[in-house]
Parts: sequence; structure tokens; C-alpha cells
Amino acid sequence: MILCAGELIADITASGGEMRRRAAGAPFNVACDIAALGGGAAFYGCAGRDGMGDWLAAEAEKCGAALMLRRSARPTPLAFVELLPGGERRFSFRAERGADCELKCADIAGALGRAEILHLGSLMLRSAKGRRFAAEAAAAAHKAGAAVSFDVNLRPGLYPSVAAAVGAAREVIALADVIKLSEEEAALLTGAADAGAAAKLLSEGKTAFVTLGEKGAYAARGGECVFMSAKSVKAVDATGAGDAFFAAALLELSRNGDIKAALSAGTEAGALAVTLNASNFAGMKLY
Repeated sequence: MILCAGELIADITASGGEMRRRAAGAPFNVACDIAALGGGAAFYGCAGRDGMGDWLAAEAEKCGAALMLRRSARPTPLAFVELLPGGERRFSFRAERGADCELKCADIAGALGRAEILHLGSLMLRSAKGRRFAAEAAAAAHKAGAAVSFDVNLRPGLYPSVAAAVGAAREVIALADVIKLSEEEAALLTGAADAGAAAKLLSEGKTAFVTLGEKGAYAARGGECVFMSAKSVKAVDATGAGDAFFAAALLELSRNGDIKAALSAGTEAGALAVTLNASNFAGMKLY
């Protein structure tokens, strides 16, 4: 079982003159996608005791993963998503003092005993409480014999500075066994202009995936670095594509540990995700 912990937020997307909302958050998406691919998955997060939180809680029940959901007096965070040409997105957030940071390691103690992997999201790292949870959860996972994965997913606008965002990410990278970064994030954290070189630098003592969008992705571990081209598809919406990639890659890693097989599964899932409205990914079978 892969236990995903972190943000559950409401995505508000503007498209064609209409506003659409959906339950989202990178670790929540990963949990849903693992379940859609036939894997065992659970999600732990927190939503506010407000109208949007009530709606999110109801939507989260539909994702197919086992759900452990706290409720908080803090507001449910919102992400406003603007679709750009080619399916890319621009994000802005209403997340100050958000409920998604109100996580407690004690809540997942029992589940960690059944998990092969604890997968951590990153938005909670904007708060001291969220950073403390990530550190405690990673330590508890390792003590229970589970690996720790982390999606860097930098959102500098949530921090006082880019340096603060990078610093928070580095703390969790140091604790993780498996990490995923975009090409831009990998360059920012390593200073390497070449994504393959960045993947090798990041893979010291861990498995690193660096995604390059329509160009493909790298996987690196123990000196081995593998590149795989992306499938040629018509992109509709890139929202959730990285989460689909990581869900499939983590599931494959949990099954056989092979980074080439994980990279292949991830690129296949990512390609499928960009051809769909992200809310329709659940239920699609890749193999």
C-alpha cells in the first residue's frame, strides 16, 4: 500500500468563460491515480470546516483510495488555475493559514505499519507546522520499514522568497528515498543546465525522476541514468500529468524496484493524463 499525505485543495479552473472546481492537490491526485491503476492507496489530509471543505470531503470519498481526513477550523485552501496554450497552466493560491497544513503524525501511525511507501506532498512545507509534520512522518515511515517519496512541486508564490521555497524542499529531499522534480526545479536545485546531469546529482543515495513535459523524463539511481521520450499526443490539459506520472512510477517501483520499468509506466501515464480533462483520469487503465 502507498500512503499519500499532504494537501487536499479545491482547484478552480477558468476555461471557455466558465469556472469549474475539482478536488485536487498533488498527493491526493497521486493516491487517486494509484487506485485507478489497480494499486493499494490511501490518502491522509485535512480540509476546513467550511462549505468548500464539506464539498471536498464528499468528493474525496469518490477517489477510490482509502481516506483519512482531518477537519480544521482553518479555511480550505483554493488554487486558481489558468489554462495556457498547449495545455500548460498558471497557478495562484488562496492558502494563507490553510487547513492543509494541520496534519499530525499520530494520525497515520497505524497506517504506516501497512505501507510500503509514504508519499509526501509539498504545499504544507510553507508552514512550520507542515515542515515539522513532514520530518516526523518521514522518520516514522523509515522506522516502520517504509520508503519515503517526495514530489518537490515548487510553488514559490506561497513563500517569502524563492530561496525559502528551495530551502524547505531541500529539507525533505534529504529525508526521501524517491523524489520527482520538473526540469526547471531540477535546474534550480542543482545549478545543472542539463536535466540528465541534474538527475544524476539528485540521485545520490536515492531514486530521482526528472520530468521534461513533452520531451520525456529521466530516472536516475546509483550512477545509472535512463532517459525515455514522451509519447506524441495532443495535449488538452497538463493539470495532474506529473501526478499521474509519479503515481504510475511509484506503483511500478513498489512492484519490482526497476527504474526503467517505473520510468516507462510513468511516461505512459503522463501522456494519457494530458489528453484528458484531469478529473477523468481516475478509472482509466493503462495496462
